[in-house]
Amino acid sequence: MMNLLREWGFPVGLLVTWTIAAAFTLYALGDMQATLQSTQVPSQSTQVERQPIAAGALRPAPGS
Repeated sequence: MMNLLREWGFPVGLLVTWTIAAAFTLYALGDMQATLQSTQVPSQSTQVERQPIAAGALRPAPGS
């Protein structure tokens, strides 16, 4: 029984550790994708639109 444990203990432990690490990595990547989507700023238009000048907005300086 001890020989069987010595022969298979390390490979099984390594496989279990690798499986846990892979599952954690996939979970972290999924969580990162959700965080990235929630923090992205929506794209804004880069086009400049002409705005009409408000009536009376341009007044001559006093004394001119």
